[in-house]
Amino acid sequence: MIKVLQIGMTNNLGGIETFLMNYYKNIDKREVQFDFINIYDKLYFEDEIKNMKGKVYKLKSYYKNPLKYTKELIKIIKQNNYEIIHCNMNSAVFLYPLIAAKIAKAKVIIAHSHNASNDKGLLKTLLHNINKRFIPFFANTYFACSKEAGEWFFSNRILKQESKKYFIINNGINIDKFKYNEELRKKIRQKFNITDKTMLIGHIGRFSKQKNHEFAINLFKEIHEENENTKMWLIGEGEKKEKIVDLVNANHLESYVEFLGIRQNVNELLQAIDVFVLPSIYEGMPLVAVEAQVSGAKCILSDKITKEAKITDKTEYITIDNGIQSWKDAILKCDYERNNKYHIDFDRYDIKFNVVELVKTYKCLIGK
Repeated sequence: MIKVLQIGMTNNLGGIETFLMNYYKNIDKREVQFDFINIYDKLYFEDEIKNMKGKVYKLKSYYKNPLKYTKELIKIIKQNNYEIIHCNMNSAVFLYPLIAAKIAKAKVIIAHSHNASNDKGLLKTLLHNINKRFIPFFANTYFACSKEAGEWFFSNRILKQESKKYFIINNGINIDKFKYNEELRKKIRQKFNITDKTMLIGHIGRFSKQKNHEFAINLFKEIHEENENTKMWLIGEGEKKEKIVDLVNANHLESYVEFLGIRQNVNELLQAIDVFVLPSIYEGMPLVAVEAQVSGAKCILSDKITKEAKITDKTEYITIDNGIQSWKDAILKCDYERNNKYHIDFDRYDIKFNVVELVKTYKCLIGK
């Protein structure tokens, strides 16, 4: 059995957390076992991890004490003989996990890019651009969730190397779970008192600058002024939620915009949505866009999102740089009739396929 130490999961639900749990739930644990590093009070999926016999190691945060964190991580890697250290990263600002793995002489050290940009300010952007040059000194394998995420994170030398150490790892989902279901759509819409004639616009994502909720609310305001029979769902939590609630109230939209929080039944809620919008200012490879497309919804995505996210002909990319008018026009004129008659590249994002490919990659990396 291959023991993989996963680093990068946090106490908030986001892309890395979803990626790791989708793979961990579906991986054959007779072949591969994931264990996790935790620098928070509790990981978001900690209970589920432990129920699946995964270990969670509580370490001092590298934000507070980088030296102690590094020493503790080196000790864990050595004592438990982890062959693969899989570092899931949104930026190269902090390289402590890679440094610790290098010092511990782990056989395979993976730097995995989950983002294609950041919005953390000038200093962290500068640190990222400097630190990413040092990644090859510590890591010896390179993963990215999309072509753009790889290009943002790694040098051309890594991207073009002939040693086969660079891989695109797709963010897989349970395709069957998200497929369109007419009966479920009716049930969910009835539960939320949404009529058949109401256009329901949905957005899923953490309330952060990256997800661009202000744009989504201003867009909905314009749409609602032209078509009163519209509603909007915002699914997620985050540091900017209060600001968005204030914006909704200031525009007197509180009767039409619902904040649903973090939900475990996103697959069911997507059945009810007619149009899914994601006006992000950057993304790595947004799983929610894939999930929405599998559910059969019309999807309008920011042109800042990787083109690899498009898997159906019901998806359209529109620039966010020119304002909301083109988004408004696209939504008001679109045919949002739901059905499951569309082509989708199942293999590319089906977790059942991708988890097999990841196991093959792990085995290849350690020479099995």
